[in-house]
Amino acid sequence: MSMNHDELVRVVAPCGLDCGRCLSNPQSPISGLSRDLRGQLGGFAALAGRFAGMDPVFANYDGFADVLDRLADAGCTGCRSGQCLLSSCKVGACVAERGVDWCFQCAQFPCQDTGLPPLLLNRWKMNNERMRDVGPEAYFAAMRKEPRY
Repeated sequence: MSMNHDELVRVVAPCGLDCGRCLSNPQSPISGLSRDLRGQLGGFAALAGRFAGMDPVFANYDGFADVLDRLADAGCTGCRSGQCLLSSCKVGACVAERGVDWCFQCAQFPCQDTGLPPLLLNRWKMNNERMRDVGPEAYFAAMRKEPRY
């Protein structure tokens, strides 16, 4: 899948995460499939209790339906839109301030003031090093072949 620069910037966050496949993005496959599944299930919630008599897993249907609704009703369009789910993250504002699209393009990469927790900090650094080494388009193409989570 070839994308132009503007499309890449839209779906690949400054940290290198794929916002286009995030479970919180309403345009993601996860959210779309969740809406489809919710539609296919229709009024199954009213029947779940009866099904629980045949298979106990359906006793948990209400919790499943809550998660399905959350996925189906996703509302984040990515940190570039100002809606980063991680409120401590400073990466989106920083790249905008510095006039770059991704952190690896900054002369001060890797910096220490990202606001990211350790696990994401390591992922941010690896993502941006990979983008720097292979270029954003090749990075995106390879990333699309890997599971999002």
